[in-house]
Order: sequence, then C-alpha cells, then structure tokens
Amino acid sequence: MVNTSIKSVTENNMNRKMDRLNNPHDRFAKKTVGNPLYAADFLKYYADPIVAQHVRLDHLVAAQTHYLSSELKEVILDVAFTARLRDAKKNSEVLIFLEHKSKPNRLVPLQIGTHCFISLYSGWTATGYSTSYRPSIPLMILLYNGNEDINEELFFHDVFDEIPDEFRFIVPQFRVIVINMKRFPYNNLPGKPETQAIAESLKRATDGTFGIQLGNILERVKIADLGRQHTLDLTTSITRYCTWTHVLTSEEVTQTITKVFTGTEGLEMATTIKKGIVQEGIEIGEARGETRGKAIGQLEGCVNMILDILSDRFGKVPKNIVDSLNQRTDLIALKSLVIHAVSCSSLDEFAADL
Repeated sequence: MVNTSIKSVTENNMNRKMDRLNNPHDRFAKKTVGNPLYAADFLKYYADPIVAQHVRLDHLVAAQTHYLSSELKEVILDVAFTARLRDAKKNSEVLIFLEHKSKPNRLVPLQIGTHCFISLYSGWTATGYSTSYRPSIPLMILLYNGNEDINEELFFHDVFDEIPDEFRFIVPQFRVIVINMKRFPYNNLPGKPETQAIAESLKRATDGTFGIQLGNILERVKIADLGRQHTLDLTTSITRYCTWTHVLTSEEVTQTITKVFTGTEGLEMATTIKKGIVQEGIEIGEARGETRGKAIGQLEGCVNMILDILSDRFGKVPKNIVDSLNQRTDLIALKSLVIHAVSCSSLDEFAADL
C-alpha cells in the first residue's frame, strides 16, 4: 500500500511537470507578463483601469513564494507581484496575484484565492501572529487568451453551484479582475511596442494566425526601446511560443528573424534562438522520456516521446515510422531524432531522414 501511494504521488508530480512543459500559453505568460519589465505596462493598459489608478505599477517586484511547497507552486502559482498603493502615506503594500488560462474554468477564483490567503497567512505567522501585522491588499487577476467565451464578471460566489439568496451575505465573496484578450482588436492594441507584441502573440496563438503574422509581431519588438539583451530575450520567447502553438520549423523562424533584424545582428539572433528552440525540444523530450523511461526502459521511452511530439504536431503517425523507430537501439541517435521531431515541417520530412 505504501509503495502504491508513493508511486501515485510520483506519477502525479510528473504529470503536473509535463502539463507545465506542454502548455506553451502558461510558459509564455510567465516569461512576459510575469516579468516586471513588461508587467507594469501590460497591467496599465489591459487590466481594469482602477488598478493603474490606485497602484504604483512602476514599482512592481516579484513576490517571494518561499511559503509554497514545490507541489503547491505547480498547482496554484503563476505570477505574483508586490507593489504600493497610491495613498497619502505611500506605505500600503499591494499583492497582485495573476493567473493565466486559455480555457474557461469557473474554479479560477478558488485557485487564485488559495494562493492569496496562504500568502497573507504566511506573512502573519512570520511576525509570530503579531496584532500589529498589516496584511497587504490583495488583487486577483485572470489573464485569459482562449477562443471560448468567458464570464468577465468573475466572483468567488461563482465557484458554488447554488447559494440561497438569504445565505449569500455570510458566504465569503471577492471579485477576480478578468483580462480578456478577445476584447482588444489587433488594429488598436494599447501600450508600448513590446507590450503590443506580447498582447498580439497571446491573441494569435489561439486564433491560428500566429505563424503568418510572426514577422509583423517581431517588427514591434524591433522598434521597442529594450536594449540588445532584452530584445533577444523577448524575441526568443515569442518565437518559441509560435513554434509550439503552430507548425513552424526552426528554419522558417530563422528566415523570419533575419528578415526583420537585418545584418550581422539578425544572423546572430537567429542562430541563438534556433539553438534555444532545439534545446527546448530536447528538454521536453527528455521530460517525456523521464516519465516513461523509469517504467519501460530508456529506449522505448525515447521512442514514445518522439511519437508523442509527432502526434501532437501532425496527428496519427504512420506505421512505417513507428516500426522504424521501434527498431532503433542507439539511444543517442534516438535523442537526436527528438530535435528532428520538433523542427520538421511534416511527417514525410521526418520519415525521409530516418
């Protein structure tokens, strides 16, 4: 019984790890909107205006999350910031909790609220339950970039199926601020150029136009006043996001980058980003292999991760490819095929190099 429980917990942890790796929307949101460099301008123009009116967004700092176990971080944490309220004394701290979703989920208030109240309670316990403890003011925000309609009036009461009217006043209540990217048209995206690039990437990743518009999005990054390293970092995040939400090869990405960022700088940037895309493919492949390899052997685990990547990108994998992969006995060679599975433009192209 004990071994079964341990195995179940381990498998659940690995499944959560794979969910995180396989959700490009969450990864992109954390890299961009989760970065104070971009978050301030994004929240200013895309969140409820009352946020910018009362919160000093120009002083965002990533919040400490030492009070969360690694398991809880996987489940409830996306982004958290501390800031200051624009009050007379300028000493009221604000905690901003931001969760990203690409599909509607009525339990989001429960998820964000859990993180919020654990954080506030942790602050109180750190003072030894001091009566002088001043809790930070919490703001809960949902960033939504899905295609399905979402209720933008999101309250904690919505978590429950039915609450009698006379009972509502004794049930806890709070509102989650919803940023619905569908409400912002492409021809009128607000904010700095880098903010517009992030917003457009979030929108196009779910409407099927990311690949053909990648160049135009990177043009926004090009004119942004970010400096060399931040320009590279944001371009990398956007192109990785594009390749994992659309069928786009690393060669196509390279061509797009060198067309936007011309000269030596463009070539260097394209080379760096291409290596990053390939490396990410290896890491995700190894994570898939880790999940299965412990149970069915490294070789079969590597084959399965390649088949998973191919099926995720192109659908059903032909029998000739499956048979060819199953005959491989060289683990290093199989790992190199992970890269090919990530960057190829079709199943025929992948099969041609087997």
